[in-house]
Amino acid sequence: MVQPIREAALKPAAAESYPYLPARMWTAAGHLAKLVAKYRGIPAEAVSRFNRVLSDQDFMFRGGRPEMA
Repeated sequence: MVQPIREAALKPAAAESYPYLPARMWTAAGHLAKLVAKYRGIPAEAVSRFNRVLSDQDFMFRGGRPEMA
């Protein structure tokens, strides 16, 4: 069974790049994407499944559908 909500957690190795996020804390990926976009000055309406702000390099993902992160 697939979790209905896609979750993301900041990798400890990337914590220095995102001082405003706790590392290894699983949170709704959409919420984290909005926080990262706001910090980077990206308008909220620009955040979508086609314009990902959470990279696989810096974040771990689980549940939901991968294309929605």
